[in-house]
Amino acid sequence: MRRDNRPAAVAFDGPASKNKLERARKHHSDVDEDDEVDTYFTYRPLSNLPTPPPTYKDPSSASQSPSSGEDDEHLMARFRGPAIHLVNLIPSAASLATASVPLVQALLTRADLPLETVALAVCILDSLDAKFARAWRLSCPLAPNTLMPTSKRHTLPPTPALYQAAQQQMLHIDSVRPELIILAAIVIAVKFTEDPQQPTYFYCFEWGNGLWSPDQLNTTERCIMEFLHYRIMPLCDEDCLADAMVDMQLAGQQRDSEFGSLQHQRPRAVSPTARFGPSHSRSKTMVPSTPTLGLGLSLTPAETP
Repeated sequence: MRRDNRPAAVAFDGPASKNKLERARKHHSDVDEDDEVDTYFTYRPLSNLPTPPPTYKDPSSASQSPSSGEDDEHLMARFRGPAIHLVNLIPSAASLATASVPLVQALLTRADLPLETVALAVCILDSLDAKFARAWRLSCPLAPNTLMPTSKRHTLPPTPALYQAAQQQMLHIDSVRPELIILAAIVIAVKFTEDPQQPTYFYCFEWGNGLWSPDQLNTTERCIMEFLHYRIMPLCDEDCLADAMVDMQLAGQQRDSEFGSLQHQRPRAVSPTARFGPSHSRSKTMVPSTPTLGLGLSLTPAETP
């Protein structure tokens, strides 16, 4: 049997139903206008570049710092004095850049060597002078791993010869961190005392944290050995090593005393470019007479740094 739906349809013909329909149409028109306004103000033209694929980000690594330097490492307190003393033994003519004590302390922390081995590295550095600095500045490679750019998609690489020449003009020996000399002295001391038979890239990446290339480390080692005439045994004298141990200990103590005294002293006027760095003055710089090397050899005035 067929049902008659006419009464239900007639129910919409009343005045109340007409008012409801009018309000509904008005409401929908207002909503449509709001959507059109929002769409107009939020519309941005599409980019001509292709959409890159989505990248995965590890949530655990997102909160970490992107660069892992010496600030993120746990520095051993017992290497603070040796780091200060080693930094002050770098020949002043080797580089215009300022060596970093925390960086050297992080290097020593990663190596975790006996203090006797570090003392031998101190004796090696104490024997270097301006003559070594000149030879090192002329022979050390200038970051060869950064000369050629990485290949990118849709990008034509420049001419290798022209790009390399341009990069060589931009680079300078002062762009090489001078802590490389400390690393080379430590490696020489380790090879002489322990002979671990490790490749060069091990010291560069495990101890040096990838700041220098194997070519730079090998060249620096060669410059040191040539300057010392390949004689390391005289530097292993017990008195020399004992003095180095005492100097490293005094360096840490003097750093603490200077830092404490600065908190009670009135600051003095200094130049805007001056920078204070707590450090330990090595013994040979405190003697106004003829400077001597770690081997006890006198320097001529022309070789005095």
